[in-house]
Amino acid sequence: MRICLVGGGTAAACLVMALARTLGSRDVDLVIVEPSDRLWRGSAYRMDRDEIVVNAPAAMMTLVPDDPGHAQRWLAREDGHGARHSWTQEVFPPRHAYGRYLEESLSQTLDGLTAADWRVTWVRRRAVSAAPDGDKAVVGLNGGGSIRCDHAVLCVGNPSRYDPCELAGHPSYIPSPYPVASALGGVRPSASVAVIGCGLTAVDAVLGLRAKRHQGPITLLSRDGILAAVRRPQQAGQPAVLTPHAVRKRLESPSPPLRWQEVAAMARKEALLAGAAPGQIAAELSLADWGVGRLHRQLADRKHAQDIDWLQVTTWALITTVHDWWPALPPGDRRKFLSRYHRLWASFTSPMPAATAQTLLEMADSGQLQILRGLEDVTPAKQGFTVTAHDRMMAADVVICAATATPAARPAAPAGAHELMDSLTDNGCAQRHPDGGLRVEPETGRLLDRTGRPQQSLLALGYLTSGTYYYMSGIPMLVWRSEAIATALATASPTSAAPASPNLLAP
Repeated sequence: MRICLVGGGTAAACLVMALARTLGSRDVDLVIVEPSDRLWRGSAYRMDRDEIVVNAPAAMMTLVPDDPGHAQRWLAREDGHGARHSWTQEVFPPRHAYGRYLEESLSQTLDGLTAADWRVTWVRRRAVSAAPDGDKAVVGLNGGGSIRCDHAVLCVGNPSRYDPCELAGHPSYIPSPYPVASALGGVRPSASVAVIGCGLTAVDAVLGLRAKRHQGPITLLSRDGILAAVRRPQQAGQPAVLTPHAVRKRLESPSPPLRWQEVAAMARKEALLAGAAPGQIAAELSLADWGVGRLHRQLADRKHAQDIDWLQVTTWALITTVHDWWPALPPGDRRKFLSRYHRLWASFTSPMPAATAQTLLEMADSGQLQILRGLEDVTPAKQGFTVTAHDRMMAADVVICAATATPAARPAAPAGAHELMDSLTDNGCAQRHPDGGLRVEPETGRLLDRTGRPQQSLLALGYLTSGTYYYMSGIPMLVWRSEAIATALATASPTSAAPASPNLLAP
């Protein structure tokens, strides 16, 4: 079997590990098409400051789903200076350390596969086209030439940088805070800094500035001022109402189509069953509770979390079922969800450690940090920028973009993949999804052609599937979807069921 992976970043790393587990005893020719000079780390896990940490406990970051401690053991080893680290639910490892885990794990796995007579080839070229060829696939390369294979899996990375205020090219505009060690290195210590965004990327920008002893004022700006939520202490508790089995059973029933109101009602029932009071649910869903006030409340609430934490149980229930209910919702319901709940979803599914939240509060109490909502525009001024938010205007010397595009505003294609995307849609073997990326068969990740038929030889993982799955963020989801793709390739069945991985996705 010849498999071509288009892309060599973190999504491809997760898939290689899954293929090794599923196809390890088979005769496989693996071709990795990646033009950069480094594999597996992607953009998220490059070298950077120690203050920039992963978004989840080490126990959730394993590449081996049946060995939850795999990443944790590797990350706890002695570093080059003889120090040992203990990463916990509250203390997360640096991203660059996780990048080394990715590289070493893949190196060891590929060495083992090569010893087992796999043929592994890295083609440092860019893929510009892909199409089925009978029961095979052909991947075209820039400059000419192609690769014929049994299956091509498109693992191209995230889109080019988001520029919501069209400031690209301004000398005092930083389009991304990563890696903070270099991106923020030229910011004057006394400069007033405006950060567009309130999620984890914006938090990393603040931490990066703080690490370099920035003295000037920092303002986080967004439409709603909702920061990443504060991560709760790890507690017991399993969903009992909104479960994959319950959702799939509902989808198989002859009842009317599933609507978002029904999913929301199941999530609310789950929360109440896990011990939530109606007022607690209302507080977490309220957009009127924002900024520093929300941070204070969530830090206080986590101290009183019960043995079974309703918020963790409910978030987990939504995460582990979203791949089932999201594709089934009518377009109007998806638009309603995106306009009303998308930011809250991002807040709860990508929370910040409590220690980070405490640092932000200390900076806010000192007057250095503020959060503004109602962002309308950021425009170049004679010196620096003018920020407008809810009819309030302020000046900033430097602007950092740390915002993530909403699904409706996502770029059509990742950086460097426009030719590939155009070839797929032009030749009819794929169709664009209105919520981003390409349409895929939910169970397997196979591309759907213009008639809606799954392509046996063409599949996708990661950003390109973000419209179909809605939520593809983080290692646990990539590992889970990689298992489903590996299973589909192993069985060559168009309807292979995705493996259930509730423990992998646990908060």
